[in-house]
Amino acid sequence: MRPALYICGDVHLRDGGEGPFTAFLDRLARRPPARLVILGDLFEYWLEGPESVARYRGVLDRLRALGRAGWRLDLVRGNREQVAGRRLEAASGCRQHWPALDLAVGGRRLRIVHGDRLCQDPGYRALAAWLNGFPHRWWQRLHPAWVQEAVARWLRRRSQAAQRARAAGYVRRRPFLDPRRIAAAGRRADLLVAGHVHEQWRRRVRGTDTVLAGDWCDGVARWVEIAADGGVNLRRAAP
Repeated sequence: MRPALYICGDVHLRDGGEGPFTAFLDRLARRPPARLVILGDLFEYWLEGPESVARYRGVLDRLRALGRAGWRLDLVRGNREQVAGRRLEAASGCRQHWPALDLAVGGRRLRIVHGDRLCQDPGYRALAAWLNGFPHRWWQRLHPAWVQEAVARWLRRRSQAAQRARAAGYVRRRPFLDPRRIAAAGRRADLLVAGHVHEQWRRRVRGTDTVLAGDWCDGVARWVEIAADGGVNLRRAAP
């Protein structure tokens, strides 16, 4: 049975984004129209201005072409798109959602989230509160694009340094995904699909059927396909 729904995320496009993801969109364009949900972090970072639209023109044009061909497109904003607004929606043809997208496929209730709110990360939650707040919106209006770009790159370097420190063991590891948050997020759903932690698996967590969609950061494409009868398949493709 052909897929009725494709779910992917954590692509982290940078500097134009040509590569495995654009090839993936080109393959979808040759298939019968279905639904594509991007569950966040499509971009390394998105700034809500014409510079970002120009930088990712190739990907954005492909998404809009899918929409014109009859595909239904959704984007659940991730931590890299927290400042995204109508400009991204218009440029991509994707309808934006936050913090979750609820839908039904094959009689099953699905909840799709980015996954950052399922994690134990108080530092990130404080940053997210600032980025989504009114003062930051005004800060954006008062500063030119090059200043926002410099700040975004600085924040990204700090995030990457923290990830390297955890990987090297310099920072004590803690359980990252919080089972209680997973159970709460999936309470009224038959299937919870998330990203953010850059892993791909399907497990039952405190009674919640949970799927992590995987990432695209090492050049390997990872996504989820859900058939019209509700069947779930985890997919990956090497370059």
